[in-house]
Amino acid sequence: MVGESESLVRYVLRSRTRTTVLIGISNGQRSVKALLEHESASKSAVYNALSNLENHGLVYNSQSKQWYLTGSGSLVVNFLHRQQRLEKLIETDQTYWQSHDVTALPHSFQFDLSELVPGSIIRATDTQPSRAVREVEDRFEATTSADVVAPIYDQRQWSALLDRCESCRLIIAEAVLSALRNDGGPISGSIEDLDIRVADVSFELAVTDDCLLLSLPLLDGSYDVQTVFIAKTERARTWGTKLFERIWADAVRIDDSPESLGTNSELRSS
Repeated sequence: MVGESESLVRYVLRSRTRTTVLIGISNGQRSVKALLEHESASKSAVYNALSNLENHGLVYNSQSKQWYLTGSGSLVVNFLHRQQRLEKLIETDQTYWQSHDVTALPHSFQFDLSELVPGSIIRATDTQPSRAVREVEDRFEATTSADVVAPIYDQRQWSALLDRCESCRLIIAEAVLSALRNDGGPISGSIEDLDIRVADVSFELAVTDDCLLLSLPLLDGSYDVQTVFIAKTERARTWGTKLFERIWADAVRIDDSPESLGTNSELRSS
């Protein structure tokens, strides 16, 4: 069945007319007239595409002379929409996606990166070397709730997040836990109010009240402080929340008392 579906996808993609006609039907263009109004191909090409798609079990013609997708047709269209969204994601900043390691994410979430469209890359510049870092800080300062995955310890970001955040869950790397134990740290407020777990993570993720922030490692595994991806749609935030919950479920719980991370003076800003 999988091989069959893959063959159908390749078959559709080999023809621009078949592709646009199939997507057109999914968008409600159910008559030949409607398809021709949205398709630059000739009338004969559209009829030929419809005939081929019907022969391959992707569309059918109802008694009212309207065209509809079959189950297989709907699956192929879903694949095509996902492909188009992934192409748009890469086009947001090809340099970023070429130089960063998406395999740091669980495989299923790599496949669903199309959920992040539309989004944009915030990049540091020569005149604004802290632009990406400042973007994260501003987002943290403005939110009242957040789910955060942190592979590194950044005092300014932690201060921006924890000074105002009313409901936060944090997944931190071992290195961050060590920093909290050994550094004075910026955490203001009570540590008892924080949900913290430890996991082996190499990417940064934050789902705030109004956006998703994602920072992937470079191909050599190093952390990139120069860029951050931001998306503001509900679909992107849902993707981020699901990713967070996936890691949260497997992360190691730590005691949320001050003693587990050091003394009170180590955990609070002076």
